[in-house]
Amino acid sequence: MKIRFQSLQDSLRSGIWARLERGELTGKTLAHKAGFQQAHLSNFLNGKRGLSLQAMDRLLDVLHLDVLQLAGIDEALTQASHGEAGGGETEAVGVVSLADASRLARFNAHHIQDTVIFRHNFLRRLKPRTVGNRRDWTRFVVVKLDNDDADGMAPLLRADALVLIDRHFNAPPPSSQPSCDELYAVKDGSRCLIRRLTVAPGHLILRPLQESASSLVELIAIPPERRAGDFITGRVRHVAMEL
Repeated sequence: MKIRFQSLQDSLRSGIWARLERGELTGKTLAHKAGFQQAHLSNFLNGKRGLSLQAMDRLLDVLHLDVLQLAGIDEALTQASHGEAGGGETEAVGVVSLADASRLARFNAHHIQDTVIFRHNFLRRLKPRTVGNRRDWTRFVVVKLDNDDADGMAPLLRADALVLIDRHFNAPPPSSQPSCDELYAVKDGSRCLIRRLTVAPGHLILRPLQESASSLVELIAIPPERRAGDFITGRVRHVAMEL
């Protein structure tokens, strides 16, 4: 995989714009933390000037990114898998923890536990439905569930199941059409749960398949300034379990 300096700058610019549009930071705050004049940062974001290596390093430190994340580890995995297949028929998707899938836009080698190979055509047939700006997010991730993750979701999910999550599908189901067999990964505070999902005025309702003392119906309040999609990590697109 060739990594070009101009491509890294373009990726950084796009990622900063995405975070600004999501309200995760402001240009003034970013410029201050990176030690820039605000006009300097503005000129970079609007494509009027580039950055030195030292200036890029300062922005990456503030944004808690590294070059692999900036280049897109998903792109590197994809190119590697295309090379192995010889015809671009397969695509490697990184296996990460459910917690990392819910909080990180991109991943570096430290986060990737393994890879799972999917047919390229299968992934491309899946239509995204994105709420907000997620263009800097790695779209597909795989998580390996543990007992707590799978609690209450049998027989659809079990411990050690490999679950493909589409993080560019964070639009909730219509309130008149609650998800039945469709599953979503949803952030609930510091946790991320995989559940059936219903939208009610001002709330998301997370429903297990089987209620128990440790797996109950849960409500997530949506503040007036937030959207339901802000809490949805993504939709489950594929589940693989050993028989």
